[in-house]
Amino acid sequence: MRLAEKIHILKHDFEIMLGPDQKISRFVNSLIIFGEEITLVDSGVKTSFDNIFSYIRQNQRDPSEISTLILSHSHPDHIGSAMKIKRMTGCKILAHEAEKDWMEDLELQQRQRPVPGFLNLADESVILDGFLHQDQELLADENVTLKIMHSPGHSRGSLNIQFIEDKLLFTADSIPVMNDIPNYEDYGDLIRSLSAIQENSDFEILITSWTSPLDEKDKIIHLLKDAESYLRQLDDSVRYNYTGIEKTPLEFCSKVIEELGLPEFYINPIVDKAFRTHIQ
Repeated sequence: MRLAEKIHILKHDFEIMLGPDQKISRFVNSLIIFGEEITLVDSGVKTSFDNIFSYIRQNQRDPSEISTLILSHSHPDHIGSAMKIKRMTGCKILAHEAEKDWMEDLELQQRQRPVPGFLNLADESVILDGFLHQDQELLADENVTLKIMHSPGHSRGSLNIQFIEDKLLFTADSIPVMNDIPNYEDYGDLIRSLSAIQENSDFEILITSWTSPLDEKDKIIHLLKDAESYLRQLDDSVRYNYTGIEKTPLEFCSKVIEELGLPEFYINPIVDKAFRTHIQ
């Protein structure tokens, strides 16, 4: 889907296996910038390279023209095809330095963040060629300037990207989904990053990793307010329930999930870890 003269968005469908007989359907977006060379933002899961290459060919270009791959953060649904793309095109891969450990050592990430079906999403570590930092500007092509925004919370090195001339803002996973699984590294950082997005008046189209593009101001405001409301609800419940002595594993996490009427499979170590950042 074309967003601007040179900027396209591409959706990748995938499934997360929660167990032998239980799975949930998800999707994640990549951005493709068709300049003199091609710049890619996020690579989807490990099978997404086929979708990316097919889309590029449909636009009368060749995948070998990919020169740069920017990764918004280290989670497997964003980096799964990165090394395949690098090997097939010779592109350089850039990300925030805080994501280096989990990108370059996938086994470490899997141990520290055991997402169900992890290896179905990504099964190869990513070697970075350089780091991106707050307020850095990259010229992807003539009149396509990318401004990097460090937006920690969902992960330590999460990046948002402002497309200056086209008034686009890509927020990756920095905006929580109302009633979706609580999935973040630091609650305080996430709230601050969300506030920075709300205060940003330099974009007209909002692009996330998990929604269609939003170009109506009311819908953008509604999405951001819902995200903030959800985080505040979680914070109130966590601070009420994470007290005293935990008699059984995930007891406090279970109380929060039950109190808010969220799905039972949210009761897991990753969500518990996110909740504990509210009370550090």
